[in-house]
Amino acid sequence: MKTEVFHLSKMTKKQMSALKTFLLSGAPCILPTDTVYGLVVLGRAANARNTLNKTKQNPQDKPTQILCTLKQAKILAADQNQLEQAQKLWPGALTAILTASKEGKRYSGLDTVGLRVPNSQFLLDLMESLISPLLATSANLHGKAPCKNTAEILAVFDGLIPCIVLDDSQSKNIPSKIIDYTKTPPQTIR
Repeated sequence: MKTEVFHLSKMTKKQMSALKTFLLSGAPCILPTDTVYGLVVLGRAANARNTLNKTKQNPQDKPTQILCTLKQAKILAADQNQLEQAQKLWPGALTAILTASKEGKRYSGLDTVGLRVPNSQFLLDLMESLISPLLATSANLHGKAPCKNTAEILAVFDGLIPCIVLDDSQSKNIPSKIIDYTKTPPQTIR
C-alpha cells in the first residue's frame, strides 16, 4: 500500500477530500492532535475498534479513546454531572472516563467511554464534517513509545496505513491526562 503523506500547513482541498475518503472507508490514518500524534479510525465505521487494535497490534479488548466535539460528547455520555466536570477542562489534553450512553456503548463496547474534546480546530472541523467522532490511540505499535516525529512515524507506519497528516509545528509530545469521573471522588489514572 502506498501511504499518502500530507502536511497540515499546506493541505489542499484535494488532500482533505482524500483524507475524508480514507476515513469514510474505515481505514486508519495518523493525524496530529494537541497532544501526541494519533492513530485514528472513523468511530461510526464498521469494525472501527477491531481495525484500530489490529493496526496498532493491541489486544482486541483494549479500550479506545474517543476524540469528539462537545456536541458529540453530550450524545456519548449518559451522566450529565460527570460530563459537566469534564467540560471544565475541555477542549484540551483530558481524556475523561464517563458512564456511556447507549450510543456511547456502541462506540466503546463498554459501559464507560473515554472521551476527549481536543484543542485542535483541524480535528474539531474534521469530526464535524464527517458527522462522527474518531476512535483514537497514540501513533505507535503496542508496547512501544509514541512516535514523536516524521521519521519515527514513517519508519513504523509507511505502507501500513493509507494516510499520514504531519504538523511541522507540532512540538507537544505529552499524552493526555486521564481522569475517571465514574468514581467518587474522580480518580486520576494518568
